[in-house]
Parts: sequence; structure tokens; C-alpha cells
Amino acid sequence: MKVRDVEREKQVLDQVGDLAQSLGLDPTKTSDLFRQMIAGSVRAQRANKPSDLAGKSALVVGGSGRMGRWICRLLSNRGVAVKVHDPRGDVGGYETVSSIAEHAKKADIVSIASPLGAVPGDLKAVLDSGPDGLVFDVSSIKTHIAPLLREANVRGIRIASIHPMFGPSAPSPKGRNVLVCDFGSDDASKETYDLFSSWGARTIMIELDEHDRLMAFVLGLSHFTSIMFAGTARRSGEKISGLREIQGPTFEKLANLSRDVIGESRRVYHDIQSLNPNTRQMIAAMEEAFKELRSASLDMNPKPFSKMIDADREYMEAE
Repeated sequence: MKVRDVEREKQVLDQVGDLAQSLGLDPTKTSDLFRQMIAGSVRAQRANKPSDLAGKSALVVGGSGRMGRWICRLLSNRGVAVKVHDPRGDVGGYETVSSIAEHAKKADIVSIASPLGAVPGDLKAVLDSGPDGLVFDVSSIKTHIAPLLREANVRGIRIASIHPMFGPSAPSPKGRNVLVCDFGSDDASKETYDLFSSWGARTIMIELDEHDRLMAFVLGLSHFTSIMFAGTARRSGEKISGLREIQGPTFEKLANLSRDVIGESRRVYHDIQSLNPNTRQMIAAMEEAFKELRSASLDMNPKPFSKMIDADREYMEAE
């Protein structure tokens, strides 16, 4: 995140002024004191700003999207001079360029953060430029770009493929999972692995061919069930406000999660399902689970339900 947030500073100073007045203090003097503390905080943060990549240049393809902006902030906060290519629009604070080929060729780092459907074309444009620097994508689905990744590796391009397991609201990768997909590009994968590890990420190496199968359940299943919760509640015939008014803790947790999921990008969540060839496997498993749960729930004999719960608990509690 940027060191300064002028709008937030104004909110703080307004609150301080109101609070000072309510306590019988001089609002002007109190606000001045807080201005000095904010200024001191800004100086301290700028003095300690990490600059492990100072002097490097980067091109972020798809930089005007939410994850693209996150990559821009991540790199620029570490001293990188960031340029953005994105037909969707400019990104404030960064130079926008119209040509992928010209700038991808000479950048020290090229990151592809385009929408999932646009990643193959943008990645190909980057690779066709013959980049000298490190290239990595942040796509949450890999099957549709796997051939391009492998071809680039054979050509000797320093290419890696990562998947940050969090959204663009995360202030940094510190303490969060970042997957690095192994497809034979040992040097580039290790370089990217070490880079994100040095920024505090919990970096995990997995096989490229395993990525989408795992994501069908880690991402696809969690999104699917959250959307199903909202759709089922909508069909109850009751207003959500009425259900919320009498909710218990389980309903509250699921409703909050569902609201967060359906508040995200519709296109991203659609593509995560539709572009993953393992989505059908996940849905088939869910259908089998639903059949078992429906049968056990409607059976007056409690034993099938208990047997099902015991099996689920054993699975969920296993190491």
C-alpha cells in the first residue's frame, strides 16, 4: 500500500477535531499535534521502505485490474519502476504503454495479471517479444496456458507461473500462501519462489499439472457452495433481512461468506469454474455428497446420518 493516504488522513484529523471539541480541548492545537504524528509516521515508513529491487524495471500486463494494481503496488513499493499495459484504461501513478512487445523485451520483470480469458493472448505477446527478464503470470487457472509456459521454457525464456492464494485487498504477501507451479523451469521458478519468500509469503511449490485439479476443490468448491447458499436462501421466499434478524452463528458465518463471494467479480468467478477442466469432477463429487446427505437427512433412522458425519469428521480432522 502507498505510504500516504490523503483522504484517510483528512478523516482522522476531522475525527480528532470533533473529539477534541467534545472534550473541551483546543481543536486547532490538537489537530496540529496529530498532523505532526502523521508526518513523523510517514517519514519513518519512507525511511524503512523496502528497496530490494531498486533500479529494476517492470511491465505489468493487465495492470488496471484489481490484481494487476496489487502487483503494481507490490513491485513499486520495492523500488521497481513499473509500467502498465492494459487496454481497459490507465492506472494512476504508473506510466501506461501501448506496446507489449517493445517494453516486455527490455523489462527486468514482466507480470501477466490479465483477465483469465485474455491471459493466453497477452502471454503469447510477451513471449513473442523475446523477453530477457523474469516473466511470471498470476493466473488462477493454468490449463489454458500450460502449453505456452512449457514452450517458453524450452526456448530458454526465464518464465515462472504463480498463484497468490488471496485477493487484491491483501496489503502484502506476508504470511499468505503463494503457489509456484513447477514445469521444468527450475531457475525461474526458484528465482520467483525466493523472491516471494523474501517478502514474507508462505511459498509452496506444486506441479503445474496438479494445480487445476486442486483448484477445482480449493477455489471452485468454496465458490460453488457459497453461491449455492445464496441461491437456496433466495428461493426460501423469505427476505434476507428477516432471516438475518433471527440468525444463529452458523447462518451468520455462511451468509457473510456468501455475501463476500457474490460481491466479487462475476467474470473472474465464472472463468475459474468454466476454464478449469476439473470443474465437472468437483460438481460430480458434490452431487454424490448431496445425494448422500439428502437420503440420510430424510431417513427416520439416525444411523445413516451418524455414519456419514463420522466419515466426514474423520476426513476433516486427518492430518
